[in-house]
Amino acid sequence: MKRVFSLLLFLIFPGFLLLYPQTALTYAKAGLMLWFYTLLPSLLPFLIFSSLLLKTRVPDRLICAPKYFWKKVFALSPQGAYALVLGIFCGYPMGAKVTADLYREHRITKKEASYLLTFANYPGPAFLSAFLCVGMFQKPELVFPTYGIVYISGFLCSLCTRHFFKLPNNVRTPIPCKKEVSSSHSFGEILDTSIMNGFETITKLGGYIILFSILQGISDQILKDSLQMKYLLPCCIEVTTGLSALSCSPWPFSVTYPLTLGFTAFGGLCVAAQTKSMLAHTDLSLKPYLLGKLCTAVWTVLLAAFLVKIIKIVI
Repeated sequence: MKRVFSLLLFLIFPGFLLLYPQTALTYAKAGLMLWFYTLLPSLLPFLIFSSLLLKTRVPDRLICAPKYFWKKVFALSPQGAYALVLGIFCGYPMGAKVTADLYREHRITKKEASYLLTFANYPGPAFLSAFLCVGMFQKPELVFPTYGIVYISGFLCSLCTRHFFKLPNNVRTPIPCKKEVSSSHSFGEILDTSIMNGFETITKLGGYIILFSILQGISDQILKDSLQMKYLLPCCIEVTTGLSALSCSPWPFSVTYPLTLGFTAFGGLCVAAQTKSMLAHTDLSLKPYLLGKLCTAVWTVLLAAFLVKIIKIVI
């Protein structure tokens, strides 16, 4: 099946580029411009800052201290909590990257790593606030309700999935908590490395967005006569450009807002591909991630619809 799927992609992509060059160029430009004008300025500072925190181990003491809280509430060791916190703060695909790094270093077990993949990979706060609430909906008052919906949904997903992994009851030794940066590396060197890592990650993200934007163009060309699929399928392929298309739909806010958050929580195939690349050189499966994203998306849509239609907090 993998070979057949790869062969189909190999045939479809060049065929689309040759048969519909203007359409392919339009979608590639749309993905590039979206990355350059929106994601680059909103996400790059967070990527650099998060890499700086990871390398200097500044938050280690705060994460190591409440180890029983992590165990009781999230069923995680302090090492696993490290991946969860960075996944929440940094956004896709940092949660998966840190999880894979910790597993490679034998700081967490395979069961805990698989459990983390179900809920530790979140859309970043910058994406939720800058791109969704301010950029798409132009409603800054949506920021905190959106945070609550997305992150509570992730926690509810962890409650649903933790029983499938039979995590051990013992709490492993915390990550060593260092008070300061190692003397072998100056702060300037670490800052330079963090900046380069941030640009490497954001460039890779741009490449995925452009490729999946072209794939979105292929789907639009095939389903151009289907109104519902025209707005929904692109969100399943690449969430950023897909949500931009969804914002142009004729549907009311009470429909688009829950759908937008649901697709954001799922992440789309583009984020799944990024996550798979983060798991390279490990024996971790992508299945827990996909199942967790589906579960989180369902919870997100239900909570958002509840707030919009019943509680009517989000207006």
